[in-house]
Amino acid sequence: MKKFLIAVIALCLVAPLGAQEMEPPPIVEAAHNRVAAFLQLSEQQIADWDVIYKIHRDAEQPLKDEIAAIQKEIDDLFEAGEPDAAVLGELVIDRRELGEALFAVHLVYHEDFVALLDETQARRLRFIARADDVQQIIPAFKLFELIPRR
Repeated sequence: MKKFLIAVIALCLVAPLGAQEMEPPPIVEAAHNRVAAFLQLSEQQIADWDVIYKIHRDAEQPLKDEIAAIQKEIDDLFEAGEPDAAVLGELVIDRRELGEALFAVHLVYHEDFVALLDETQARRLRFIARADDVQQIIPAFKLFELIPRR
């Protein structure tokens, strides 16, 4: 129900913006094509992904803007000298709540994307997620020449 509600709210935000379609930068289009090719997405899956991605982007942008505005208020308070602890505390709480809302938007998007995939495609996505997890330790193995340098 929560996912449905977020999707409906996002659609309400997206509807007036429908006429403002813009072409993605070439690097974004290339990345999109690489993901689609690697996961072997069908044309329908790509079309569905494009819809949920747009909903995701349109839902996250207002949250990002609000987070940036609150962060600016926090920074301004510190720059002005000794900030009022109560005001600062309220701003920090507001920023945290917006961060949690942003996390929820990302989670819904991810879950919706995974729901588009068949088992083979989901397995490929899990492979990429595991590769991302180990990527940070690869330089240590290379340093000790435990895996070949390229």
